[in-house]
Amino acid sequence: MLNHASAIGADIGRNAIKIAVVKIHGEVIGTKSYPLTSDQTKEYVVSRLLDAIKDIRQSVASEGVNPICVGIAAKGFIDHASGVVIGPDQGIRDWIKVPLAKIVNQETGLPAYIGNDANMMTIAEHRFGAAKGFSNVIYVALRTGIGGGIIINGKLYRGMNNAGGEVGQMIIKFDNIVSDKGIKGSYEQFASASAIVRRYQEEINAANIHLDNPLTCREIFELSYTNSAVAVKVVKENADLVGIGLANLITIFAPEIIVLGGGMSEAKDSYLEMIRTSAFANSLENCRSEVKIERAHLGSNASLLGSAYFGMTRLAGKSV
Repeated sequence: MLNHASAIGADIGRNAIKIAVVKIHGEVIGTKSYPLTSDQTKEYVVSRLLDAIKDIRQSVASEGVNPICVGIAAKGFIDHASGVVIGPDQGIRDWIKVPLAKIVNQETGLPAYIGNDANMMTIAEHRFGAAKGFSNVIYVALRTGIGGGIIINGKLYRGMNNAGGEVGQMIIKFDNIVSDKGIKGSYEQFASASAIVRRYQEEINAANIHLDNPLTCREIFELSYTNSAVAVKVVKENADLVGIGLANLITIFAPEIIVLGGGMSEAKDSYLEMIRTSAFANSLENCRSEVKIERAHLGSNASLLGSAYFGMTRLAGKSV
């Protein structure tokens, strides 16, 4: 690949499309965000994406930057070889079997490549972030839900039908409630930011404490730092459950490093240390002996870096 090449990286989120131009060595320039309305259709989201691409190309052209392709991070299952968003719909009407790479290519004239958002974050952390230099990596995004990606011997593991790496759907409490995805006792159901909010509400209801508005996950973490008993209990419980999920991954894959991303990974060191304690206490010694559990380094830019790098790598005829 050309040493001075650059690409557009875009991330189709629930509430906004983020976009940037990324140089081959990881420099991010021209980052922008375009809000999305709550009522979304395929046509609306594609139109917003195309407008964002046009806008960012015009912005960087004045600096003499001419992106060679577009990489796009999207939620759900993606056929990365054909550039089709398979689904599920992610709250966007008709967002199933969308030939997004073809549409973007036809409308912009640029080669376009699509990947799952968590996989793009995994690629970014492996190439530029906390997992740089490691060959066997697991990335776990701790957020409203739980996503992830797996690097084995330096390559992204995709599995059959490009469906590998859905770490949030592993079972950790089989005898409990069914998630919104129809899975009983999933990691996502019990260890995500949504789970913290739900558990906190359950605890204060049991204590007959009334709040005018439910607290956010971030607010519950902040309360725990002040030694609020309910918040401390819920955060400790969550850290134990996050660690249980990581223990499963450690024992199955024996990775060199597990990288934790998403908003929850930004909590204080004490939370990360509780996660490590739980993970190491519940995994086999030979599997855990060398593994590191660390925060992601790239924050909200990870999906942009990963998708842009993915695009440039694919354009060069290489696999990631």
